[in-house]
Amino acid sequence: LDELKEKLLKWVNDRAFHFRRRADNFTGATKVRLSGLGAELNKVTGYEEIDALKRQVVEQEARIETTRQAARTAKVNHDEAVVRRSKSQREVNDLLQRKSSWTDEDVIRFTSLVREDHLLEQEEARAKLAVEEAENAVENEFTELMRSILARYHEEQVWSDKIRSASTYGQLAVLGLNMFVFILAIVLVEPWKRKRLAQTFEKKVEELNEEYKEMLGDNMQIIQKQLEDQAVIIAALTAAVA
Repeated sequence: LDELKEKLLKWVNDRAFHFRRRADNFTGATKVRLSGLGAELNKVTGYEEIDALKRQVVEQEARIETTRQAARTAKVNHDEAVVRRSKSQREVNDLLQRKSSWTDEDVIRFTSLVREDHLLEQEEARAKLAVEEAENAVENEFTELMRSILARYHEEQVWSDKIRSASTYGQLAVLGLNMFVFILAIVLVEPWKRKRLAQTFEKKVEELNEEYKEMLGDNMQIIQKQLEDQAVIIAALTAAVA
């Protein structure tokens, strides 16, 4: 008995494993088919273009974020360049204020500061130009983002109008089909049903008539037999009286 239980339990486990595996395979195949069907449906209805525009909007948002980050970095670099040049100019002004008491080191330092100030001025100009270019890039990317959003909105409106029109035509087609079926039922089905009902009624009347005739014949035979029996009895009584 224990061995039989063990074999039965093993068989149940094997069947359950095979069933789960078939269910998993069926689920995976169904998902693949549904995804393929969804892609074909999007392709037929034109929603594929809207998906492409959605991806374009997402990519444009990522680009504008990158451009803004570059603009912030350029702004920080420009601010740092301004601070460095301001510091250099303050030191130059300090040296100029005590020009009468310069030493050899002050002359060397002033020459170095003038050269450094020239370089810092160029660096500041480049940083300012980079800020302007980054701000222009942000503005251009933002304009492109607005254009992508408007294009997506326009395509969605067109797709929605197309689906609405298709739905309207579909409803009209269904209404026309219902009207056709209704008229077909009135013209063909109803006469056929009435004819079938009349034939059934006539057949039923004939069956009832046959049953009535049969019953009437049986009753007549019974009455005839009863009359014959009564005649026999009367004859016997007559003979007995005579």
